[in-house]
Amino acid sequence: MTGHRPLLCRGCAGNLYAVCTMDHAGKNKVGQWEVDHEMPVPCPLAGLLPLTGTAASVHDLPGAEEVIGPPP
Repeated sequence: MTGHRPLLCRGCAGNLYAVCTMDHAGKNKVGQWEVDHEMPVPCPLAGLLPLTGTAASVHDLPGAEEVIGPPP
């Protein structure tokens, strides 16, 4: 994720990683995503991670608004 601000967990403020694989065979700009803590940490949102799914952006994943971002 070079050039982007780090992804933070809303539950514990820990760093998250995001990995995306794209299907380059089609013209669709949608990727398969996986988001999780960089390091294992106690987190109240641990049951929601890893966050996986198909989306154009990591922030478009279903449930992303619940886990990605600064703690409320």
